[in-house]
Amino acid sequence: MKKPRMSGHVPATVVVREPTRHRVEFATTDPDRARTYLTAAYDAMLTIQRDPATYLLRHVRLDPGPFHLDTMEHQATTELRGRHFMPISVVRVHRGVRTDLAHDDRFGPGDLFLQADTDRPCHLRQESFLGSLVGLAPQAIAEAARNRPEDPLPPLCFTARRPAHPADAGRWLHVVDYVSDSLNNSPEFITHPLMIGPLTRLLAAAVLTTFPNTCTPEPCYQDRTDATPAALTRATAFIDANADLDISLIDIARAAHVSVHAVRRAFRRHLDTTPMAFLRRVRLDRAHQQLRDLMPGDRATLADIAAHWGYPDISRFTADYHRAYGRPPGRTPDR
Repeated sequence: MKKPRMSGHVPATVVVREPTRHRVEFATTDPDRARTYLTAAYDAMLTIQRDPATYLLRHVRLDPGPFHLDTMEHQATTELRGRHFMPISVVRVHRGVRTDLAHDDRFGPGDLFLQADTDRPCHLRQESFLGSLVGLAPQAIAEAARNRPEDPLPPLCFTARRPAHPADAGRWLHVVDYVSDSLNNSPEFITHPLMIGPLTRLLAAAVLTTFPNTCTPEPCYQDRTDATPAALTRATAFIDANADLDISLIDIARAAHVSVHAVRRAFRRHLDTTPMAFLRRVRLDRAHQQLRDLMPGDRATLADIAAHWGYPDISRFTADYHRAYGRPPGRTPDR
């Protein structure tokens, strides 16, 4: 996760900017306004100890709906009490100290940690804090851990609040940078289902691979025996019919009447690919056809078409397109 840049002069009056309704920027040197804003943003009661001469709050929230990305700079000592952590949060400290008083756990610059106690009150203290936070609904994380579509969502049980290895933390930061860049580079598509759905599931899967947990179900015997050509046919037919919708791996497995592990095995065994890679190729083919069908005067741009088919990053779309068709998308020939 890139370190947020939040330094510079702030006027004494509150500043609230809302370039889009999904991105809110707030800055103030007034502690009372800050308390009101943070109470609403985090559904918690705050006590702020500050020096009026140096007090500063800057806060930016990017909120497409299923998750939110926050950066905060707060020149004060703050205590926060809330009913629970909802959504589940992953926090990175860039400067200052954040102490979880409920667990007697202290985090300093460079630390990455998980707040996942959705059933108990929280009590935090922050001192001259600059940090980043990703908030994600527990249901999204549980959905990422499910294997058989007909099974209930597995209970979330994390066994550690810090990544087990530095490489796990590095992968998490890479994912968050990708999500943040995707949203900032394509703000007009910030709520498009083919953009937000995959990004939500990417974050959910990253939480499960970053922080030790007992959420992943054990493979079962049917995962091997159900990976049949018939299951593959049902899965590919479902993808072809629904490529323009936000469909997940669990949706594909449900349509194939098998588990997630089984549908993965079927694609790998019979097509040497993955279900999601197959879905991306189908969407790329649809984008290719849309580019071919463009008429003179059409207002759709290359970026519009790419984002519409789930590519918030135009450079990745261009690379995939060139790899598939041997030429950049701007040189798609006429019919």
